[in-house]
Amino acid sequence: MLRPLRPDGGASRAAIRIERIVTLPEGIEDLAADALGDGQRMLQVLCEDWHAGTLRFDGWGDALFAAHLGTALVGLCGLTRDPYLPDEVVGRVRRLYVLRAARRAGVGRALVQAVAEQAVGCGYPRLRVRAPVAAFAFYESCGFLRAVGEKAATHVRPLPAPAA
Repeated sequence: MLRPLRPDGGASRAAIRIERIVTLPEGIEDLAADALGDGQRMLQVLCEDWHAGTLRFDGWGDALFAAHLGTALVGLCGLTRDPYLPDEVVGRVRRLYVLRAARRAGVGRALVQAVAEQAVGCGYPRLRVRAPVAAFAFYESCGFLRAVGEKAATHVRPLPAPAA
């Protein structure tokens, strides 16, 4: 059963903790079950890929971030080199999911910010994502622009050059 994290359904932004992870975190099964209940298979696929060794977010330019509120895992988001542009070094936002009970509390935005900061550090000139229509407004509020003429992407976010 999903319970709101505050009486108004939100969570304190100050309580969000984002960490880069190198193993699947405790609570991934519950988060994946929440995603399935929301009609999303992305975390089930993430777990399958992880266990098969096909995607562990451990290559050059890759990272996986977990969001916690207190001790609870409430979100995940990854970064990889975009596999749909093999001739171009561009970052791709992968598997962003936020627990339904933790939405509208800044968790997704904090995860995207962590991915963007990592992408800048890797020297990616931009990030790309293929988002469902329901997430278009969210990505646009995070600085992404609608992709025009982009293969396998709905949105693109230009990034600043890394600091020298």
